Amino acid sequence: MSNQISPKAAQQLLQAIEQDFKLAQSLKAILQEEKSILEQRQYAAHPAVLSRKTQLLMELDQADCIRRQVMADMGLQLDKSGFEVFVRHIPKTWQERFETSWQNLSDAMNTCARLNRINGKILAHSQHSMERLMSIIKGTANQVSVYQSNGRKNLEAAHRMLATA
Repeated sequence: MSNQISPKAAQQLLQAIEQDFKLAQSLKAILQEEKSILEQRQYAAHPAVLSRKTQLLMELDQADCIRRQVMADMGLQLDKSGFEVFVRHIPKTWQERFETSWQNLSDAMNTCARLNRINGKILAHSQHSMERLMSIIKGTANQVSVYQSNGRKNLEAAHRMLATA
């Protein structure tokens, strides 16, 4: 990396970080909406939210690629340590704005990750409850179950004789 960062390159990085932040804020809103839908068991509305979430994740991935490319073009590592090197090479008057933008992006992404884990747990719990109800309806509630290679239960497993005397 050169010791001097061009103002144009710095501006491109700031725009990329701010775009990532806007998308992360939108993702956060969708994840909160998804959480509400899952908690209220409004499963019919979930596919539409899932579609919007998927589209937004693709946009976020594209924006992340742009930010990474801008950093790579400046010879920086593509992580926080690369950003810290960048901040040391820009004028002091710019540093606070860049650091604030980076921290806002980091906080938003951490919040999205936390919300996504919560939604995953809600979905897993709902799926487990639904499987339990279905096994009761099918009359297989007391059947021995085994785990398949993907970690899911195989409720159709019958008692198996392993050996005879």
